Amino acid sequence: MPYLSSKKPKHDVFLKRVNISSHVADVFEYHTREGALERLIPPWSFLRVLKNNNNIENGSITILRINLGPLGIRWIAQHLGYIQNRQFQDKMIKGPFRYWLHTHSFNPDEFNNCIMEDRIDYSPPLGFGGFKFVNNLIHNNLSQLFHYRHRVLKNDMNLWKLVRRNKGKKILITGSTGLIGSALVPFLKIVGEHQITRMTRPSSNQNYNDPNVVIWDPDQNKINIDKMEGYDVVIHLSGENIFGRWSNSKKQRLVKSRIGSTRLLCDSLINLKTPPSTLICASATGFYGNRGKDVLTEDAPPGSDFLSGVCQKWEESTESAKSIGIRVINTRFGMVLTPKGGILQKLAKPAVLKIGLQLGDENQYISWVSMEDVIGSIIYSIENSNIKGPINVVSPNPTKMSEFTRILSRVLDNKVQISLSKKTLKLVFGEFADYVVSSSSLILPKKLSSVSYPFMNTDLEDTLRFLLGRHIIKRE
Repeated sequence: MPYLSSKKPKHDVFLKRVNISSHVADVFEYHTREGALERLIPPWSFLRVLKNNNNIENGSITILRINLGPLGIRWIAQHLGYIQNRQFQDKMIKGPFRYWLHTHSFNPDEFNNCIMEDRIDYSPPLGFGGFKFVNNLIHNNLSQLFHYRHRVLKNDMNLWKLVRRNKGKKILITGSTGLIGSALVPFLKIVGEHQITRMTRPSSNQNYNDPNVVIWDPDQNKINIDKMEGYDVVIHLSGENIFGRWSNSKKQRLVKSRIGSTRLLCDSLINLKTPPSTLICASATGFYGNRGKDVLTEDAPPGSDFLSGVCQKWEESTESAKSIGIRVINTRFGMVLTPKGGILQKLAKPAVLKIGLQLGDENQYISWVSMEDVIGSIIYSIENSNIKGPINVVSPNPTKMSEFTRILSRVLDNKVQISLSKKTLKLVFGEFADYVVSSSSLILPKKLSSVSYPFMNTDLEDTLRFLLGRHIIKRE
């Protein structure tokens, strides 16, 4: 458990330990891999990595930015105290604290697993060290931060043991800067130790000679097929953001960005000399349409509305890849929860004023999934050759929309609840409300459960506290 030193030393001390069922050397190595720091920064954090050379040895420098609205504070840290498989430190040489030294220690337990300890010696900015509320604020923020980091680390190490037989694959990915892609890329690098190449659209600042980038332009039906040779896996995530009022032009972009780009990609893959063994293509649970209280698995037929039609054609666009023996996985994503975007970000915003929005009724179900299980299911699908065709990427515990918003308000400690009717939602979001905000889908992850995918987040309240940094802190 974390604690603040009861004494009054020169610096205050924060300490938290975690037991990890992995060898010390493996846990230490995790922290040396590309993407490790980005992976361990919570989605609700103000921290962003500006420079990190993936080196934790003595003398290396990491530069972070603390975003505070339009303002930003630079945090420059230097690594020291490096002892392989035992310890490394980072010391703030410029930033918001008067003093900051973070010591990461790795020690074996009696079963040769790892006891990891994070110790932070710190002194608040000049003039604030004597204020108890400042130290309590720092302590609480650190408790939330390391609760998140340690939980992610434990889960990553467990997944790494499951997928390590197929580590180091060459992966080509579209949509790498989108909501899912930006979380997936560092995860693939650190847990799968995969080599990632991004497939991006042309831009004015693009480095066309970058070996880790392949240029394509779906709008112009252009793709550099020569640079697509030699990949083991292709992950296709690009597409128009579904949120926003659905005008006719918006609906056209939704169709073109999904179906057109997928056809272009698959038509190119089948003409390669050495096509990939696996294609993972995004889809959505919108495939099923508004189905009320019907319990749905991957065997259920599609719905009959606009979004269902888009998803059907989207998945059908991968048939050409299947025809030449590529293992195609159509990931039907449910309501993805992350404070970085999507519905959770929109519903959490009024919490600044302690206002909660109440949506849905007792007959409307939502099939949610945490971002952690979205990216976890993708890496697990790369490893497990038994996974193919459509898979429902949802939590095994769907819930009612009304219950979801009630739990979210409790987590955010909202004081006022505002109920939004379907009529109001339709006025604000137009047709989008009918398909996404007001529809009902009770969907189960039958295929992922059948192959024993280890879900990280299954309890809704626990998941929301984890994602939003609202873990209930228990002190000794």
